[in-house]
Amino acid sequence: MRPKARKTWLLLHVITSVGWLGVTVGMLVLALAAFDAPQLYQAMELLGDLVVLPLALGALATGVVLSLGTKWGLVKHKWVLVKFVLTVVAVVATTFSLRSGLHEAADGVAAAGGDVLAAACVSLALYTFNTVLSVFKPWGRTRWAR
Repeated sequence: MRPKARKTWLLLHVITSVGWLGVTVGMLVLALAAFDAPQLYQAMELLGDLVVLPLALGALATGVVLSLGTKWGLVKHKWVLVKFVLTVVAVVATTFSLRSGLHEAADGVAAAGGDVLAAACVSLALYTFNTVLSVFKPWGRTRWAR
């Protein structure tokens, strides 16, 4: 990948990844506040559908493009592979679990509030871990590296 293209994809990846992390912090704050103000679940539902999912898909797509278009590769380095797997898990969980929990909470299902809070905590930990992987690049190469 040429330097200008790499920097453009990297910029898009950082924007979507940091955006996903930032919205998750906001969702955590809203999940805590929603125990006293359940109408906040409606705002969280909108964020989940219109902001979180597009950012998640954007982070995944730009990460794959970067990994395949640079020296890091998708399966050459353990940190990239772990980050990819965790991101796929997060995108699937966001699509099928978090969003349905947000819809239930917005519809007034009382038990859904705890699930939404737990999902926000897990998501924040996962995205923070992925950020640490991106900065420190631990563990070396995989056995598939050439």
